[in-house]
Amino acid sequence: MVVELHELELRYEALRILEPARLARLVASLARHGQLSAVIVLCVEEGRYVLLDGYARVAACRELGWDTLDGALLEMSDAEALLMTRRLENQGRRSALEDGWFIAELLTHHGFCQRTVAARLQRSVSWVSRRHAPVEVLPESVQGAVRSGLVPPYGAMKYLAPLARAKREHCERLVAGLAGGESLSVRELERLYLGWRRASDEEVRERIVANPRLFLEAQAASQLLPKVPLGDPAGPLLNELEGIVGLARRARRRVVEGLIAELDEERRALVLKSMQGVGAAVESMGRLLQEASR
Repeated sequence: MVVELHELELRYEALRILEPARLARLVASLARHGQLSAVIVLCVEEGRYVLLDGYARVAACRELGWDTLDGALLEMSDAEALLMTRRLENQGRRSALEDGWFIAELLTHHGFCQRTVAARLQRSVSWVSRRHAPVEVLPESVQGAVRSGLVPPYGAMKYLAPLARAKREHCERLVAGLAGGESLSVRELERLYLGWRRASDEEVRERIVANPRLFLEAQAASQLLPKVPLGDPAGPLLNELEGIVGLARRARRRVVEGLIAELDEERRALVLKSMQGVGAAVESMGRLLQEASR
């Protein structure tokens, strides 16, 4: 059957993660080969269908400006249709957090108990409980960041879930501070969580959650500089160079956040003149260091 996009109800969109790289590949494939497999739908009423499987294909069709796509109709209840599409999936397509969302849907909206879910998915009750636990712990805003691709699902489960258990507000603020930037890696989430957990006091933790990307930049900068033993004569100079790197990254962060756009012409000129002075000072210092090392 042919389904028009405006006829689709995306009731279960929140159960899947949007993967930008996968979506780009799918757009390219559809443009080159056309639709190779039908989406699966459930009829609610004449001319209105619930989309069960094929959310990425629908998103790709919208990117291409298509109005219709091929669909396969299931005639059964919502819960049975969800379980059917789950069985039709290829193994390993879902992340653990997507498993959790699927389980939560069956438990919350379809009246299943964990034992029934385990039996229908051919899993143990322990597996169902483990998959469902992060969904209950992670704030909805954090889960939304996972769905949008900003935060990797494995990183959310391994590092943000423990953070949410320890201090839910900090978990929410940290993820809010990541908004508007590039997607994070699991390693970067690990660095944020370990930095927060090992922080010496509450003030340091507040700074991390208020500006997590700045923390990552400062940490990356410090790792580029060599460490010297206490009392080493090179220590003071290296500390000052490390301070310069940190200040430069903080200034860059202000530019990235749009500070320049808020300044009038006179102040922009002043900033550029100051930048030229910084560049000249760094260049001069570099020449002196090169000459001294000869």
